[in-house]
Amino acid sequence: MTNNAIKTPGTVGAGDIQFFDSIQPPLKTDTYTIDAHQKVENVVDDKNKTPSYQSKKSLNIVGPRFQINPSTIHSIFPPANQRGNYANFLPNIVFNDFSLPWSRAIDPTNTSQNEDVPWIGLLTLHQEDIEGDNPPVSAPRTITTAELVNSGKKVLPPDLGAGFVGDDTQVRVVDISLNFFQSIAPELDELKFLSHARAVNTDGKVVLNMDADGCFSLCIGNRLPAVGQKNQILLVSYEGHQKHLHGDDIQGDYNTIRLVQLGGWEFTTTNFDNEFINMMEALCHQGNGGVSLVQMETESQTQQNEMAKEALEIGYIGLQNKMRAGEHATSWYRGPLMPAPTKRESLLATDEGNYGPYIYSDHAIHYDSETGIFNHAYSSAWQIGRLLALSNAAFAQGIFNWRADYLQSIVDLARQKQVSSAAKSIQKAIGNQEPPAIHTAARAFFSDTFNNVSWDTMQTRKQKMLGKGLPGVMTDQQVEKIYQDDEDPLLSLNKKIK
Repeated sequence: MTNNAIKTPGTVGAGDIQFFDSIQPPLKTDTYTIDAHQKVENVVDDKNKTPSYQSKKSLNIVGPRFQINPSTIHSIFPPANQRGNYANFLPNIVFNDFSLPWSRAIDPTNTSQNEDVPWIGLLTLHQEDIEGDNPPVSAPRTITTAELVNSGKKVLPPDLGAGFVGDDTQVRVVDISLNFFQSIAPELDELKFLSHARAVNTDGKVVLNMDADGCFSLCIGNRLPAVGQKNQILLVSYEGHQKHLHGDDIQGDYNTIRLVQLGGWEFTTTNFDNEFINMMEALCHQGNGGVSLVQMETESQTQQNEMAKEALEIGYIGLQNKMRAGEHATSWYRGPLMPAPTKRESLLATDEGNYGPYIYSDHAIHYDSETGIFNHAYSSAWQIGRLLALSNAAFAQGIFNWRADYLQSIVDLARQKQVSSAAKSIQKAIGNQEPPAIHTAARAFFSDTFNNVSWDTMQTRKQKMLGKGLPGVMTDQQVEKIYQDDEDPLLSLNKKIK
């Protein structure tokens, strides 16, 4: 289905994906003219006239045309600069901009037609197409947009309209033999099937730094890669070439077509053509099966190296190893499920059978002193085993509780040793040859040490108020004198207080 604009991508459920034929932007990249008219009626000052106003404004919608920001590219397949069994996969590229393939019209002179046809596409070139004495595809080069539309008599340029004359803007182009281009290029009606958009619920993909929901666009090539050789993928602009594709009759004496190159990458397909169904069928034949079904391909140099030949025969592969010291080396790796028995001394360290237990993964790296090559089979298995174990919530919780209990037991033991050491010091201080229990020795030590100390004593408030030395309290002599002098006791007490 086609949708002009996706406003609620969050409606896609977790784990679901929604496909769209195309997602049209509200306005394609172009120049638009806004023509406004206004009439004012019932004007009081002049009843015989109706004032009219008119205004025109130009609006330019700017978008990618001769270059594409690399940040808009989400992923590519096959991966760039990689070797693999990609012979049966159509190359594709995914963009973060969900309307990029339809943001421009493929025909700049008539933007109302072919709205669902993308203006960009992928061309798959084999090694023989770009190498040799006279390849049909030239090496990419940089020219100006003026040179792009004025390419000469023999070179067919894109038709960007009579109003486009070009300037000094730099653009990267590739020249391709016209006959070869039309043989590998899609038809105009096929282009719309080579691009689509999709709304994906990306919840849980935090490692990809993606939002909870996302919309993407995708372009697919129409030509399979060649087997056993390098392939080059070109992301090109078809703008202005709507009448130059496969099956079109081109008027003029042209032998070359010029395309704007927006990007590209390379990869190599291997001769490993054993698909799963073929391997399963091969198991039924007598003498087939075993590790040879999943071996890496060998070259002439590998056959001359006995150690490398033996390694590949028993399922090892050579991987680039970046060491912590910054050096680069080649190391062996062998998966745990390879159906080939091996001896322990085969391609491993000769350190008298050091096969664990291992405390950490680096401890499981074996080194062959004769060849100077590391073997990461056991270290990788150690790491994979730990990750698989910790992925089990119950097991991980049990390990965490055991670790916490173990650490607490270490702390308790340390405290017990500290108390025992202090108690022995106390027992030694009181001179016990045959020390009693710890609490008895400690009580005896404190009683003997602090028994003769002169401590300050405390008196209660009641005891202090009953003291005769406090203000307002008369002695017996003072009371007797009051009676002898025949004085008033209250006046005498008042004088004493003052």
